[in-house]
Amino acid sequence: MKNTSLLKAWISAARIRTLPLSVSGILIGSSYAYFSEKFTFSVFFIAILTTISYQLLSNFANDYGDGVKGTDDNRIGPKRSVQSGLISRVLMKKGMIVLSLIASFLTLTLIILAFGLNSF
Repeated sequence: MKNTSLLKAWISAARIRTLPLSVSGILIGSSYAYFSEKFTFSVFFIAILTTISYQLLSNFANDYGDGVKGTDDNRIGPKRSVQSGLISRVLMKKGMIVLSLIASFLTLTLIILAFGLNSF
């Protein structure tokens, strides 16, 4: 498979249109922090990255799970990446593992930035 086709498959699996909803809670909470004069840009930035990483992980896990169970075999609408064979089950699983590690790192970073090292 060509690299551009694989990239398009990953972008499709990411379901970019779901990302605005995932960041909406961070935007509302950050707005409150701003008006309470407690806003910190570093916390905001890492929180946005963290929520996006979890949304992407959720989308990849859904694609993988539905592809493995065969849920998407008779799907009406856009084809899913694993079900259509654009991304193999093994490659999607590896992507989920990498994204889990990234999300975990971002989560720990966010906790440390927001609450300090004494929060452990």
